[in-house]
Amino acid sequence: MAEWKTWITATFTWMYIGTQDAWAVFIIVLYFSKYGNMKLGKPDEKPEFKDATYFTMLFAAGIGIGLFYFGVAEPVWHYAPGKHGNRYWDRYTDNQRAQDSINLTLFHWGIHGWIVYVVVGLLLAFVGYRQGLPMTMRSCMYPLIGDKIYGWMGDAIDIISVVCTMFGVCTSLGLGVMQLNAGVHRLESSVEVSTLNQIIIIWCVTACATVSVISGLKLGIRRLSETCFALGVFIMMLVFFFDSPWHTLNLLVQSTGYYMQTVIQLGFHTDAFAQLGNAPDGKENPGWMDAWTIFYWGWWIAWSPFVGMFIAKISRGRTIRQFINATLTAPVAFSILWFSVFGGAGLKMERDATLANITCDLPKGGTNATESLNGLFRLSCRDKNDMWFDVMSQYGDMGSFLSVLSLIGIVLYFVTSSDSGSLVIDCLSANGDPKPPVLQRVFWALTEGATATALLYVGEEKALNALQTVSIASGVPYTIMLCFMCVALWRAVKVEAGDLDPNGPQFTTGLLDVLSIPTVESVCKVIISIFAPWYSMGTAAGMVEKPNGRKWTHMLIMALPFYACISMLVLERLYVFSGICYVGWTLLFGFFAYATGVRNSIREKYEINGNVAEDFFAVMVLYPFAAYQMEHHMKNHKPTNHIQNGHCLPESCCIPLGEMEKLMDPDARKTDV
Repeated sequence: MAEWKTWITATFTWMYIGTQDAWAVFIIVLYFSKYGNMKLGKPDEKPEFKDATYFTMLFAAGIGIGLFYFGVAEPVWHYAPGKHGNRYWDRYTDNQRAQDSINLTLFHWGIHGWIVYVVVGLLLAFVGYRQGLPMTMRSCMYPLIGDKIYGWMGDAIDIISVVCTMFGVCTSLGLGVMQLNAGVHRLESSVEVSTLNQIIIIWCVTACATVSVISGLKLGIRRLSETCFALGVFIMMLVFFFDSPWHTLNLLVQSTGYYMQTVIQLGFHTDAFAQLGNAPDGKENPGWMDAWTIFYWGWWIAWSPFVGMFIAKISRGRTIRQFINATLTAPVAFSILWFSVFGGAGLKMERDATLANITCDLPKGGTNATESLNGLFRLSCRDKNDMWFDVMSQYGDMGSFLSVLSLIGIVLYFVTSSDSGSLVIDCLSANGDPKPPVLQRVFWALTEGATATALLYVGEEKALNALQTVSIASGVPYTIMLCFMCVALWRAVKVEAGDLDPNGPQFTTGLLDVLSIPTVESVCKVIISIFAPWYSMGTAAGMVEKPNGRKWTHMLIMALPFYACISMLVLERLYVFSGICYVGWTLLFGFFAYATGVRNSIREKYEINGNVAEDFFAVMVLYPFAAYQMEHHMKNHKPTNHIQNGHCLPESCCIPLGEMEKLMDPDARKTDV
């Protein structure tokens, strides 16, 4: 599994990093566009929940337990050179390194993380409340594939979403329960850190989640979200005043400025040179990107169906701009505050412990210590499940009280995540029914607990890490799907605003019509196009020029690079000619570029909505279907009254057929006079 995850990082870092930035730019453009005032629902509808309640619910579902799990630990991990190294190790002073550790943490929990929830939630809320589509993930694809969402393609989308949600929630239950067990052990040493106790905790959380999900959205989940958010703020304020408030305020202002300055730089940073592993000074670990940013982006994306759909369910009556403010601006601002308080406290303890010469092997304050040394632990030596409680313990008599409050907060956030996940899976499996049967809600809540239990029992943390890797891997196809969702959202708002005619010129057959409405002819054409796409594409290219154009010339131009690529790949495989496969790949992309030009020419000639990027994706990923689509359109399209001899005329030059008959009829002309 580790090799699989490493391969994903080495192969798809550019895609994970680049798409996050592209989605952020898209949402910013949408926010400031004229579509920002469009309602997620009817024009006169009011928001279902108050702003404060709305924020606590989406925040608890979207981030929840991560604030406790990583609030102290992540800044310390970035500060100290753990097993994954440190991006800034040995580069400059400890003070600069401390600030950058906070900055990297904010990057992982800031705009780039929340943007995936915004895309999914906004699109689903728009098509659900504005266009009346069922509240399921398949509805996100309606602006692109229409009624095909009600077939097997829609079923596949919903099934993948259910699996992603189940894996994500179960993995979080399993990993987080270890922190709960460690916290309880700190307070009561007779409670051992064991698999049995962790399973008991899982079922306690599951029982609470079941009661909450039965109570419904407005009673159970709403009240739980408000309670756990308020408790988290209470703990944060206590630590703020107990620790060093003036230092924390300095850090808050400084971290906000650093984040605003570097968010673009960090957002596009792929560790391109570091991943090569050939730096002569050896100051940056090649595995850092795999262990951190790619892990986070895959994890956020894998959670996007669950959190996005939950946010959509509670967003009725809000405008697009209000939605973006609540799901992007507010969570990022709160995350900066949270990590400044707890991350700052953790870094302060780590630095004080270093100055006090506390090392990992000391019986007090070290790796396996049960007691601090003068109130200090060397956090970089400690287990991740202990770091939070180590920081809480430094506040004297209030340490135990803060630890108890933290345990309650962790449990409440766990319950909120579990019941929110159950509610989403209920809706998906009930085809978007806003009020799924109670027994079904109970079934999914218990299934989550049973799955997490099985994972802990069989393989403990190794099994959970394996499932975590699978969830991250599922983020790769979902990344592509999120790109489609951006296109779908843009089309949906343009159609609603009247800027795009949904009944305008289109291809005579959709890219995937062959799969949903197969015929003998279409299936045969697609099969032939798998091995000879140049034939259909060349035929279409020739007809773009004129009905009997130079199709054989186009066929030859496309056939040569296509078969040359296949031949060179075979030669490389047979060890006949080393490195020739790269020439083949280059030629294949030349084939894709030419085919893109053909499809783009067809769209422009017949005024079909779309762009070059969509054309390129269609011919590269679905080239047999694109080849059939292009040939079918050129042979079966019906020219409109303003297309004549293959050329589009201005609308003002076109005379309706009835008027033309009048002009040609002498009697009709006399009558008009």
